[in-house]
Amino acid sequence: MTLAARLLLVCGIMAAALLAGASDPLRAGPAESSGSQAATAASCPGRPDTLGTSRVVEIDTAGGPRFGVPGPEPFALLNDREVVLTFDDGPMRRYTRPILDALDEECVKATFFVVGRMALSDPDTLRDTEARGHTIALHTWSHKRLDRIGAAASKQEIELGLSATSLALGRPVAPFFRFPYLGESSAMRAYLKTRNMATVAIDIDSRDFLTRNPSVMRANVMKQLAQKGRGIILFHDIQPATAGGLRALLLELKQKGYKVVHIVPKGPAATLPEFDAMAEREAQRRKLALSTQPLADRSAVWPNTGADSERLPWAPENGAVPASPVSVPAALPPPVRPNLKPSIDDDSWATNPLGIR
Repeated sequence: MTLAARLLLVCGIMAAALLAGASDPLRAGPAESSGSQAATAASCPGRPDTLGTSRVVEIDTAGGPRFGVPGPEPFALLNDREVVLTFDDGPMRRYTRPILDALDEECVKATFFVVGRMALSDPDTLRDTEARGHTIALHTWSHKRLDRIGAAASKQEIELGLSATSLALGRPVAPFFRFPYLGESSAMRAYLKTRNMATVAIDIDSRDFLTRNPSVMRANVMKQLAQKGRGIILFHDIQPATAGGLRALLLELKQKGYKVVHIVPKGPAATLPEFDAMAEREAQRRKLALSTQPLADRSAVWPNTGADSERLPWAPENGAVPASPVSVPAALPPPVRPNLKPSIDDDSWATNPLGIR
């Protein structure tokens, strides 16, 4: 074969490879912005009829990139008619487990922004979430608004939440962070950058905390999607509307041609030793308290403190949860909201602002 023929053959092979890659949506991916890159999604063998996870995007969190409105970042991350499913405030076994089952049924992967106190209250559900292939991310220790408390307490909320969640999971978690109530502060955004944690905001709000009706939650999501065409969706895995309505929502997403993108980190988050020690002491305290309580008294509950109350279930002081998974009935009862106060003193601004011993 002449040299010219060989060159033509090589060029033909390279062109064919490029064309094949460009036509494959798992390889094409979004523009590589804010340290993002496309990776091949996990398949769902023998179930081609499911919604599935169309792409996995690996995010390099060095320097603390930010995703979600305001700003152009999510549309650099996502293509048209693509969504990222995210769940805040859990785990709460009563609702998290049915949500996990619904995601499994459609072979969909999501990101769970976990509250550290909740993670220590139910490590089994947290580990089950990760074992099913979902990303475990961070949502502070106790869901305080970081734009309303001081820098010392905010740092401890972030770091103790990270250490507690990592301890409950038994391994490092993703360096993805979401501000409670989406209440960002410039000081903590700057701090997260030094810790190489990505801030993940939202584009679409299910508003599941405002209704117990699954149909209303679904309508909220689909109306916003119709307007924006893509985005990071916020749910809460402590809310009955999402636990009861996620299956139908996933089917509607599939019917209307939306694709699910799963975000994963390039590397794990690193904890700090002083907060690891705090988390370990808190975990031991909860185990001791739990051992003294009858099984019948164990529950996960949260307070009702008014219109601006925390939207997470405050675990009682023993940190207990039901001893076994509880299925969600067709008509979901309202969650119990006794008038309990969190044990952490918001106004303590000493060297240990959150009052953890």
